[in-house]
Amino acid sequence: MRSKTGTTSMLLALLALLLLLPHVGGRYYTQIFVQVLINIMLAASLRPSLLCGQLNIGHSAFMALGAYTSALLSKNLGFPFEISLLLGGALAAAVGLGIGYPALRLRGVYFAMVTVSFVEVIRLTAQLWVPLTRGMSGLSGIPRPSLLGFVLSTKISQYYLALGLLIVILLILYRLEYSRLGLIWKSIGMADTLSQALGVSVANYKLLAFALGCFFAGAAGAFYAAFFRFLFPPEFGFLVATNILVYNFVGGRGRFIGPIVGATFLTLLVEPFRGSAYETIFFSVAMLLTILFLPGGLITLPSRLMGLGILGTRAVPNPHTAA
Repeated sequence: MRSKTGTTSMLLALLALLLLLPHVGGRYYTQIFVQVLINIMLAASLRPSLLCGQLNIGHSAFMALGAYTSALLSKNLGFPFEISLLLGGALAAAVGLGIGYPALRLRGVYFAMVTVSFVEVIRLTAQLWVPLTRGMSGLSGIPRPSLLGFVLSTKISQYYLALGLLIVILLILYRLEYSRLGLIWKSIGMADTLSQALGVSVANYKLLAFALGCFFAGAAGAFYAAFFRFLFPPEFGFLVATNILVYNFVGGRGRFIGPIVGATFLTLLVEPFRGSAYETIFFSVAMLLTILFLPGGLITLPSRLMGLGILGTRAVPNPHTAA
């Protein structure tokens, strides 16, 4: 009972902190916080595929599909933001089903190669389809996000919209992961052959996890388009797809909070070097250090420090109990 009360208090304190964040600093810091929220959406949406043991390096392609679909529907056809966001996610999920149906029968590096190739296909399509996407000139003039018909013109109000969208996505993914479906995904990731021998339709469950992640990646891309109001094809290339994967590994794949920690930490870490070569260097160094010293990710750091006696007192075994 005391543990449950403590967890509730921590969640309420965290929510209060998130609500106060946009009032710290100016528009620049609010934009950084929104970028953190978007990266958390992308990292968390990749987790179902990783639970199934699939090395997906193509998530930025589905983000691009959601972004361009939502932006074009809002700009050219006047669709409300809520509808264009759902349609962007739906198109990303539909394409994910079409790509995933044949590709998910591949394993390991072969599946990863297919997803990498798909990223390049989407990027080049956005770059070369100039009449629709404006190509390398960039798609601009995207309408601001709205909520129930009210246009959110300030960065703070858009931050709160991003926070609400993130909470909804995380709640859905959390409930799914800790349901019977999530247990099946984890069993497939640990031993897919054994799961299939027990009667589990491995291909169908992998496809469901893949399509679900594509939908939320498309929704994150739709909000990205409405917030930044400018789309440029190189923004959705291989580097972004790799970063989304790194968020999960650096944060830790062992717990649901792992991608949240990884996306927050790395987004804030590389922000001063964004757009330069140092951004890739920091990502590479963070990944390397995590693999060498924290194989379980940043979420294992507190327990490691406690084991070393840095956080709290290390438990000393009773010699009589040991005997």
